[in-house]
Amino acid sequence: MKVYDRAAGRLICYEESATADFWDEHWDIANFRESIERGRNNRFCLNTLKKYITDKKEPVLEGGCGAGYIVYCMHSHGYRAIGVDTAEKTIGRLNSVFPELDVRVADVKNLPFPDAYFTGYWSLGVIEHFRDGYHDVLREMHRVLKDGGYVFLTFPCMSPLRRLKVRFTKYEEFHEDIKQEDDFYQFILDADRVKNDLKAAGFEPVACRNEDGIKGFKDEVSIFRRLLQAIYDYRGKNLAILGLRLVLDRLLATFAGHLMFMVFKKVA
Repeated sequence: MKVYDRAAGRLICYEESATADFWDEHWDIANFRESIERGRNNRFCLNTLKKYITDKKEPVLEGGCGAGYIVYCMHSHGYRAIGVDTAEKTIGRLNSVFPELDVRVADVKNLPFPDAYFTGYWSLGVIEHFRDGYHDVLREMHRVLKDGGYVFLTFPCMSPLRRLKVRFTKYEEFHEDIKQEDDFYQFILDADRVKNDLKAAGFEPVACRNEDGIKGFKDEVSIFRRLLQAIYDYRGKNLAILGLRLVLDRLLATFAGHLMFMVFKKVA
């Protein structure tokens, strides 16, 4: 269930509470090793690193690393990668299956690293899951990053499509009677507010773009959901379907992108 929090300009999603146990269950997937190894050459990760991280010897953190896809990709290409997550079983499994990876149980609100330690910080789909807000996460980001270091950030955003649905009252309005703290899953955030919060925390915006257009459209327009879900879930090698998915995703991203990708630089 999504409800609109008008005061904060965001959607609140109530599903299942995103606890550490939830993520352990979520990442308890079959073919664990093979699934992670398929991400070895993740172009999104590698293209971003190539653009912003010039020295592979400098440590790069993924805060909220989950099953370790990004950490594995970075490590496989020679980066000094570290990942942390509160999902203890998942981290334990990673340590067992990929002992060469540096992944640890830790909280992104209280990181076990010294000040100004990292040159890069990945935060992919993390800040939206804190019911009490993400300001403590930003504080720790700023503390552990070196001056001039980069944050690579994604979060679900209020796309133009979602704003249009708000205008036409397609979401129930948030009020105290429907508050369900135990079932809070995530916020869908206002990108401008996130940008301003990062600026207030000591970062300057460098780049931003909408991502995940197919998901953003199918989740909000039910008439196309079945067709787009099949395209979205496709894992085969048919070039026509893969090409269609790529084109659709890019076409839909500007209007309906589920995620916002932002890059920030820590200012001295």
